[in-house]
Amino acid sequence: KATVDLLRARGERVLGVDLTGSDISADLATPAGRQAAIAAVSAACPQGIDALILCAGLGGGMAPGEAVVSVNYFGAVEIAAGLRPLLAMGDSPRVVAISSSASLLGYDAAIVAACLGNDEPGARELARAKSPNDTALRAGPIYAASKRALTRWIRRTSVQPEWAGAGILLNGISPGLVQTPMTIPMLGTEEGRAILAKVTPRAVREAAVADDIAQLAAFLASAQNRYLVGQVPLCDGGTDVLLRGDDVF
Repeated sequence: KATVDLLRARGERVLGVDLTGSDISADLATPAGRQAAIAAVSAACPQGIDALILCAGLGGGMAPGEAVVSVNYFGAVEIAAGLRPLLAMGDSPRVVAISSSASLLGYDAAIVAACLGNDEPGARELARAKSPNDTALRAGPIYAASKRALTRWIRRTSVQPEWAGAGILLNGISPGLVQTPMTIPMLGTEEGRAILAKVTPRAVREAAVADDIAQLAAFLASAQNRYLVGQVPLCDGGTDVLLRGDDVF
């Protein structure tokens, strides 16, 4: 919403896709829903599109693990692939996919492999709860796996001839802790703040607000971004540095 508001304030035409309440309603958790979204965008923009920002996602613990995998990974990559022909028709086309700094945390490697192998049924089965307590116990690793897979997809896909070679620059963003309806309840309790401080430590005083991420998304989606390819900058208030230190290259 923050990105949409920013772009519209600049005079850009923005077409929103969401489960409900947007310009196009579609369930990105299902292959049929993704195809419906692609068809609707194609019908609305037959002359092509200039940018695509893939922001739909489910947080760990918000939904069953299989839905998290389907929306966060397959919902993003299939929409990007399906709309690539429209992007190729646009002016200075750009794609931005929202990952997460959680991709640096402990993750389920089998789910990552299934995602990158384009095996959605297999990834969903691996993410399916095996017991009543399983969803809560595995929510973090499943979410991290979905975002780690997305980050790796961005890196391996961005440099392909049909993407960068065709002038379509694909990048991502890995936000850290952002004040949103998903995190505000946790920030409102001492226990919640302690949990967040452990998994997403930050060097700055305040957690980000959505506008902070929107500014970066708008730049990466613009023609001003002329040379960034396959990058997924960590916009996280220092979380990455605090967790991994300086020796990462």
